[in-house]
Amino acid sequence: MGRLQERVAYLKGLAEGLEVEKDGPEGRLLVEIINVLEDTAGELCQLAEGQRDMEEYINALDESVGQLEDDYWGYDGDMVGDDVFDDDDFIEMECPTCHGTVFFEGDILDDDSMDQITCPECGEVIFDFNQVPMDKDTDPIGPREE
Repeated sequence: MGRLQERVAYLKGLAEGLEVEKDGPEGRLLVEIINVLEDTAGELCQLAEGQRDMEEYINALDESVGQLEDDYWGYDGDMVGDDVFDDDDFIEMECPTCHGTVFFEGDILDDDSMDQITCPECGEVIFDFNQVPMDKDTDPIGPREE
């Protein structure tokens, strides 16, 4: 932005050096154009400074949220895949429609208020509790990977 302000100052000095008649129609127009350019360059500098401040603020917020995630969930937000779901309390299923992997807590099978489990990607029902006989000897999900 400093370069823009330098160029506007150069134009202003050039107009003064050429001894443009400020009272003539062309002179008034040229002076006003230079004034508008000067104001515009100043506004752009203020916007750039505000953007830098906003970027610093957003980075600080991002660090704070990252720390809150670490404190709340107890893992680094960069962890993905099986590293997050290494607990035996989760069940993994594949969506028959989009073939995405769906994880849900095993305790959900004991929840009488649940009717079905849907895929978060495509919305397809992947498990319907009303269509599965709930026998204590039968696991409605099938064999679990240990």
